[in-house]
Amino acid sequence: MTLEEARLALDRIDAQIAQLFYERMGVVDQIAQIKKDCAAPVHRPDREKQVTDRLMEICGPEYSKELLSLYERVFEVSRKRQTELMDKR
Repeated sequence: MTLEEARLALDRIDAQIAQLFYERMGVVDQIAQIKKDCAAPVHRPDREKQVTDRLMEICGPEYSKELLSLYERVFEVSRKRQTELMDKR
């Protein structure tokens, strides 16, 4: 694979990641409404651990440190979005 081919592959993958991120955030918006309706807390460390444990099982150890770092940020962004939406509604 050439550098240009590798970059094209990354561009394709990045587009998929962005689309999935938007899809994920749409679900986060729905969860914010559900949590507001039943007065559930935004931050659920137990749920976050369930997600990361499941992902580690699926993906294996090769990039586990990097995947955990990525998901820490995803959770942070998701919590912030939920908090903002719940405060508005």
